[in-house]
Amino acid sequence: MKAIYLTGPNEFSFKEREDPIPKRDEVLIKVLLAGICGTDVHLIRGRNPFAKYPLIPGHELMGEALWAPVKSKLKKGDKVTIFPEVGCGRCQACREGRLVHCSEFKFIGVRLPEGGFCERMAVPYKRVFRLPKTMEEEVGAMVEPTAVAVHANRRAGIRKGMNVVVIGGGTIGLLTAQVARVYGASKLILSEPIENRRLIAKALGFRLICNPQEEELSSFVQNRIGFPDVVFDVVGTEKTLEGSLSMLRPDGKLILVALPHAEGLGVNYSPIFAKELQIVGSRTYFMRDFPEAIRLLSSKKVRVKPIISQILPLEKFAEALDHLEKEPERYIKIMVKPIP
Repeated sequence: MKAIYLTGPNEFSFKEREDPIPKRDEVLIKVLLAGICGTDVHLIRGRNPFAKYPLIPGHELMGEALWAPVKSKLKKGDKVTIFPEVGCGRCQACREGRLVHCSEFKFIGVRLPEGGFCERMAVPYKRVFRLPKTMEEEVGAMVEPTAVAVHANRRAGIRKGMNVVVIGGGTIGLLTAQVARVYGASKLILSEPIENRRLIAKALGFRLICNPQEEELSSFVQNRIGFPDVVFDVVGTEKTLEGSLSMLRPDGKLILVALPHAEGLGVNYSPIFAKELQIVGSRTYFMRDFPEAIRLLSSKKVRVKPIISQILPLEKFAEALDHLEKEPERYIKIMVKPIP
């Protein structure tokens, strides 16, 4: 089969690999579409601290079951996606579906080698989710990032009547904002400096959109909604952290969704103490977040098509990376299709 094979930072190729042979408890999946996310870009460029080379990257995907064990209750031809986390399977966190809290936590396509940028993959059936028959490929490939947004909102405890700020209008920011709206956010402000992303946010129905290059975000927020209950930081810079702490109401929550890429980001202790703020990390998701993500997508309460900028064949993976890195004003989510 054809696959993207990564041997080290910036060392990847489109090459022929051996077809996977599924074990007795695994599902053989034909990958129909796979999304490239920021984690993949940082991994390929050597900026992901959790990477272990060599590997086939990729973890956002929709596929079709080619073979499945009887006990999986999956059938050949079923549309599926995968839960890409792996734990020890024995600890309390694993038993409760909180694999990200397992001391042996690993991630397919990051720490484990057989990711989704390939034609076929074998995955234990307990980590395969069946998708609705009518779900389109590009929607199914967005279940994983939607689960990230679901998890962040659950960590935040979003409920009816809350005022929310989302800093960052990329894939995760736009999904997080949509889930917050579904969960009852009363007033929601999205902050994003790139015009095209602000236009997409507007197309998704958001009206309170700040360009932080033209207007200071804290002032924008204060003038329109006052002090927010929750701020989602999907950027993770010293400036966004400082702004988040200053704008939150007393006892408000800052949800850190961005993957940290810099050591020792300064955090001002004073407002945390003075306002008794809550700072919550939201790294990935739990098992239970996937059925919820599938529900929100299949009901069209969360829309993903406006976020998808391009679909390319797998052999043009390098071109897709260039687009994401060099033209963020044009591209948000790019997907690759392994089999034309």
